[in-house]
Amino acid sequence: MQLVAPGWEPLADAFGTALDLTGPGGGALAVYQDGEPVLDVWGGTDPLAGRPWEPDSVTLAFSAAKGVAAACLLRLIDRGALGLDDPVAACWPEFAAAGKAATTVRDVLTHRAGLPWIDLDTILAATDWDRAVTALAAQPAAYPARDHVVYHALSYGFLVGEILRRTDGRPIGDFLAEEIAAPLGLQLWLGQPPEVEPRYRPSLMTPVTEPGPPDLTLATDPRVLQAMHRSADQLTDVFRRDGAQGTEPFNSRRFRSAVLPAGGLVTDARSLARFYAACMDPVDGVRLLSPDLLARAAGNQAIGAVLPAAGPGLAEQPAVWGLGFEVSHEPNPMLGPGSFGHSGMGGRLAFGHLPTRTAFAFISQQMAFPPVGTLDPRWQVLLPALRRCVDAP
Repeated sequence: MQLVAPGWEPLADAFGTALDLTGPGGGALAVYQDGEPVLDVWGGTDPLAGRPWEPDSVTLAFSAAKGVAAACLLRLIDRGALGLDDPVAACWPEFAAAGKAATTVRDVLTHRAGLPWIDLDTILAATDWDRAVTALAAQPAAYPARDHVVYHALSYGFLVGEILRRTDGRPIGDFLAEEIAAPLGLQLWLGQPPEVEPRYRPSLMTPVTEPGPPDLTLATDPRVLQAMHRSADQLTDVFRRDGAQGTEPFNSRRFRSAVLPAGGLVTDARSLARFYAACMDPVDGVRLLSPDLLARAAGNQAIGAVLPAAGPGLAEQPAVWGLGFEVSHEPNPMLGPGSFGHSGMGGRLAFGHLPTRTAFAFISQQMAFPPVGTLDPRWQVLLPALRRCVDAP
């Protein structure tokens, strides 16, 4: 049964509007406040199979997975099992190869490791965990690390996951299942089990083209833009080039059953909102992160680094990134300062907001790709409505 607590009707209405903005497909929206659910709505129909979005329907969260992966590693940091400024090589000795001995856990969490792409002949080989982490350990940083925040689109998940495995002994998918999903009753999988298949709704996108060559005049260090371009080019193999919607490699069982902590999370909005709520407050007696570590994780941990120019006419700018989480910045404002979370390709969005103890999650089948510098059209409807509900007396 759908839930709309008193005062949250404007956001429920906004969800209905948002779901219609990008074409047919299902989706869901959930909000927690002070550790309690206040909104849980869903709707739409899968246009490929004609199946409605049900209360237990799931889809890919894409990069919203990164916030979940970060919380797994932060739990070990909370316990003192490793430190933010420990060298990665202290737990993963092979990682010291090719001049990376000084790279730290903090560098990995803030996308400053200098490894935005993986040295594999095809990105589809990333479904083989050992092959991917062996490649990352062997390759040198593409540019001097730490000075630049360059989004590690796929490599981030392997770096975080292998640090966790080397420290704790468990693969990150097992850690997530045992320490987070099971205690909180979440539909949250890195490595989707076969029995979930009937509930999966494919993510829907239009064909993509390979990125053009980078404009090396946009950066003070051309190696940075070359690495960004190589990362983007590498990822196109999992997207739709042509053919029918739903046939993309990322929608395949091979992709979803693999453990890909940077983008392979299968989940629903209810679980993501409950996850972020439990990062901030006890949810049925379960709290995931300590207040002190969470406060640091939700603040800018990339001070002194820069974000490379993203396109013509744009300049490098000071970087803003938390400990594995996106924090409020222009491309993803969330609810402003005090927000921590992660967006996912095509418009997924999940985050917590410390000042108001609000947790929000939106997912949908239809994927939107707004122009650089603009927000997803659904966020433009949902986030103002969320703010009005949060601020209402």
